[in-house]
Amino acid sequence: MSKTDQVFIAVVDLAASDGPALSPPEILDFLSSAPGKCVLVDNTSNQDVAASYPSFLRKGISVVTPNKKAFSSDLALWQSIFESANPSSTQGGLIYHESSVGAGLPIISTLKDLVETGDEVQKIEGVFSGTMSFLFNSFAPVEGQGGKWSDEVKKAKDAGYTEPDPRDDLNGLDVARKLVILARVVGLQIESTSAFPVQSLIPKQLENCSSGDEFLEKLPDFDDEMDKSKSEAGRKEKIVRFVGSIDVANRQVKVGLEEFEKDHAIAGLKGSDNIISFYTKRYGSNPLIVQGAGAGGEVTAMGVTADLIKRTFAPRSPTQGKYGVNLLFNKVLTFRSTSGTKYSYLNSSLEFETLQFLRATDKMATSNLSRKTGVIVGDDVLKLFSYAQEKRFAIPAINVTSSSTVVAALEAARDKKAPIILQMSQGGGAFFAGKGVANDKQQASIAGSIAGAQYIRSVATSYDIPVILHTDHCAKKLLPWLDGMMDADEAYFKQHGEPLFSSHMIDLSEEEVEFNIQTTAKYLKRAAPMKQWLEMEIGITGGEEDGVNNEDVDNNSLYTQPEDIYNIHKTLSAISPYFSIAAGFGNVHGVYKPGNVKLHPELLGKHQAYVKEKTGSKEAKPVFLVFHGGSGSAKSEYTEAISHGVVKVNLDTDLQYAYLTGIRDYILKKKDYLMSPVGNPDGEDKPNKKFFDPRVWVREGEKTMSARVQEGLVDFNTANQL
Repeated sequence: MSKTDQVFIAVVDLAASDGPALSPPEILDFLSSAPGKCVLVDNTSNQDVAASYPSFLRKGISVVTPNKKAFSSDLALWQSIFESANPSSTQGGLIYHESSVGAGLPIISTLKDLVETGDEVQKIEGVFSGTMSFLFNSFAPVEGQGGKWSDEVKKAKDAGYTEPDPRDDLNGLDVARKLVILARVVGLQIESTSAFPVQSLIPKQLENCSSGDEFLEKLPDFDDEMDKSKSEAGRKEKIVRFVGSIDVANRQVKVGLEEFEKDHAIAGLKGSDNIISFYTKRYGSNPLIVQGAGAGGEVTAMGVTADLIKRTFAPRSPTQGKYGVNLLFNKVLTFRSTSGTKYSYLNSSLEFETLQFLRATDKMATSNLSRKTGVIVGDDVLKLFSYAQEKRFAIPAINVTSSSTVVAALEAARDKKAPIILQMSQGGGAFFAGKGVANDKQQASIAGSIAGAQYIRSVATSYDIPVILHTDHCAKKLLPWLDGMMDADEAYFKQHGEPLFSSHMIDLSEEEVEFNIQTTAKYLKRAAPMKQWLEMEIGITGGEEDGVNNEDVDNNSLYTQPEDIYNIHKTLSAISPYFSIAAGFGNVHGVYKPGNVKLHPELLGKHQAYVKEKTGSKEAKPVFLVFHGGSGSAKSEYTEAISHGVVKVNLDTDLQYAYLTGIRDYILKKKDYLMSPVGNPDGEDKPNKKFFDPRVWVREGEKTMSARVQEGLVDFNTANQL
């Protein structure tokens, strides 16, 4: 029996009913009469519904909710809820409320894991409000002056970041409720939000305004108070932020303005992101950080749906198993608010996700990833490559040299529902920085590669696909370039808990084998603490690539020996599992006259067999392999190489030409409109701006490059893996 056969869900929408709204006791009677197990999904902020949770739980009805009031109001209610939720019973309901603190962010589950595994939580600190994050990132940015407080509050309201009356955000109570929940999870018996100091940013004179509009109208008269806080922090070379903190050891909780150094993780937040730092004995001086969007309909719906999935597949006992048929739910009740409260936006998104999530389990490429979209790192890269080997597909690695080529590649992957690897070469990095920048010490290549990585991180999440951010061939003479990027990785890791780049490539294939292996090992040791992937090359790839010219190399050097693969695997696997090997099997960079070199992808299968035999591995393909020089190869050659464990194929020269063709064809087609700013076949006074605007002809190059990337995604069996 498959997973999808074992759980049936029907969404019962009470708000869509023609009858009168049911009271909590009536809802309880309704669900109690169901023949199977039920879940109440409460998307309201209603205190009466929250107070009824113990009754639902005692009847065996599980509750999934983002409703903070259930968990932050009276301590007695908290205790009653969790006394009524009995995980060890086959009858009692369970309670899931991950999204009551961080929408879709794993804040409560992370804290529970820390506590339940015996770690000592010492302090919790962070920005818990998307509204406050947005306000202070624009009012007091790390760089620049920022705007007037009243102007920024109005902008936030107009953009939908605040409640209809902004005072509901500025009073600090939303943050305070979240802190109460986390404090209780960690074991502090906090009575309510009135048990600790909560700083309100509402001027006392405006507390009694009759409406939010009146409040906004009068707020400019009090800008000086907030400007003073910003200026005082600025004089100390610091910035001010609205944060919450829990000092567990001293049992102290507080909410309000705090000053931070400009390089602090809290200072570096963007947009409306939340950030929560867990300082624990196990993690020492470097806190465990959870960061991301902490508010909004989509992410909150995701959090609620994730809790619903957890409840649906929750085991009751070891003998019943994770997907036991006793967990058949024939009703999921989504209880809505009809009074326009803040959670009403969840309903359409939640209902769609509730009815569709089981279909998503059939697509595995992202189901096991902790981050489904944007740049992935660490274990997610390992999981994706492992799945690629299992399903026999490889991910194309696209050399990008500009924002335009980035966009072309991302569009192709999005449209083909595929993961993608975007990589910066040393020359591409220098081009990204600008050809007018000196590069005698690799400074342009370093700066351009970092800028490209930051740009990719900024836009990748908009394409709803996982992206591996990689750098290409780094020969011995280019090692200062790699050193500079890894310096940036370590700085980024210190601030964000992950490296800037997902992975790097070190290419010492022109050097002696022992030097190649030992130098690669040195860099892998540096990458390992960040769980950063490292690709290395053994055996020369022919042709010319960014100034490394192997066009005239002895053909015998193009074929790697299995003993070398084993020695590399033995050395590197003792350091970290995050590595791959680009083995030579006749590959050639560029597209050259056929017959010069013959590909032998069958050698890759022999490498895998040799390593498996020598190591006693249970894996049929113990090595993650990479195919360089893929441009111009036949599809049958790709297919055979992928069958032997290739998970990454470089595409470069073909794409450079594809990018050109769109621009070339446009220029030839429109040449009569491009000879002067004014005057064309349509008339001497006709302007030509719409023809020579770079956004027009550059876009044509993006289209043809994107089409060629899509071909690669189909050839490598990457298409439709998401």
